[in-house]
Amino acid sequence: MHLPSLRRAQQGLKSLLALSIALFGLLAASGNMLDYDSNWQFVRHVLAMDSMEAWFGGQALKSRAITDPGWQQAAYLAIIAGELLFGLLCAWGGGQMLRGALCGREDAYLRGKTWFTLGCIPALLVWYTGFAVIGGEYFAMWANQWNGQMKAYAFIGFILLSLVYLSQPEAAAD
Repeated sequence: MHLPSLRRAQQGLKSLLALSIALFGLLAASGNMLDYDSNWQFVRHVLAMDSMEAWFGGQALKSRAITDPGWQQAAYLAIIAGELLFGLLCAWGGGQMLRGALCGREDAYLRGKTWFTLGCIPALLVWYTGFAVIGGEYFAMWANQWNGQMKAYAFIGFILLSLVYLSQPEAAAD
């Protein structure tokens, strides 16, 4: 049995990880498109700040609420677009990485890493900036019955951890 070099094995693993991350983004986007209403309710209630926990007073913070359905829809569509862009860019990058790893094409592999890295930007904007920062702090999602902060942190955590791992150089050619 002939084993691939450590470098090729690492490239293959990183390629499959990139494709798995892409699949997550594509499933998140498609789930929001196919079952639009489920997560629409979440976004609508967080933005409207109409389902705050009973113990939350925060009248000054409640003045930040967005109750206009048009703006709420725009925010939800921006989330879906960000998820879709994330999934597509990471899929393209992961595919390029895998092609490069299988064909021994270092240039294709490195281009794929670049596309994957670019794909992580919309993920950061959706789950960290959008959910954790804006939703969590600006709209006080932490005090809302519709609180998705921990999921957002989990999502961005595994995406950033994967990005750090994929950014590391592979073993020297052997």
